Amino acid sequence: MNELLFHSRMFLDITITAFIIYQIYRLIAHTRTIPVVLGIFLLFGLYGVSRLIPLKTVQFIFETLSNYLIIGVLIVLQPELRRLFYRIGQTNILKNLFPRTSLPLEIFLAAVVELAETKTGALFVLVNKIGLNQIVEGGIVLNAQISRELLLAIFYEENPLHDGAVVIDGSTVLSAASYLPLSDSPQLKKTHGARHRSGLGISEESDALSVIVSEEKGKISVCYNGILHSHVDTVTLKSILLAYNNNRLSEEMDIIFKIG
Repeated sequence: MNELLFHSRMFLDITITAFIIYQIYRLIAHTRTIPVVLGIFLLFGLYGVSRLIPLKTVQFIFETLSNYLIIGVLIVLQPELRRLFYRIGQTNILKNLFPRTSLPLEIFLAAVVELAETKTGALFVLVNKIGLNQIVEGGIVLNAQISRELLLAIFYEENPLHDGAVVIDGSTVLSAASYLPLSDSPQLKKTHGARHRSGLGISEESDALSVIVSEEKGKISVCYNGILHSHVDTVTLKSILLAYNNNRLSEEMDIIFKIG
């Protein structure tokens, strides 16, 4: 009995540790933090070698600087740690237990296609399992039934609501003119404007799906899990939205864009 309990605890310990490491990796996989993390692992590798040989001077240097190294790591990883705690704090447990209302796919897709054809800039944020209450409350709260006409009207150039993002949860347009955190990811090019930076930024801090229509070229982009995918055609976008409705977004995005 004691042996079974010991193995169960060991399994639980390894599983939780692996999950935490995987989540941290997902947060930093496409950021400038990767070289820093690799450098840290290299230093720890050198420290391990110095203990095996042993190299007394190298050990002394590492042991002396270890406390400062930990502080430095926390400073460097501050944005990623902030995103991790944001995700934990905003995760809605009830939302994970009960299925959400599906996005009216054809209505949304028709609006996005028309915006792209008319080269009307737009930014949509589709809420997933992590709530976006702060984002919604920071914009103009609508809580309106989604319709093609409503989405097109919001992004009409003369409409004061056209700046910022439209946040959608299922069949409800929660808010318009919502401002999102801006990303400084190296994925962004000089040609990418505020909409792409915002769409990527919210995908870095939550599990939301961002859909962006470029004002200059009318091209469609999507952002998910901190990755920007440009020049998405309507067939691919439909597949992504179907996966979103079926709670298979992560798996489908990996398949479509061959991530891994």
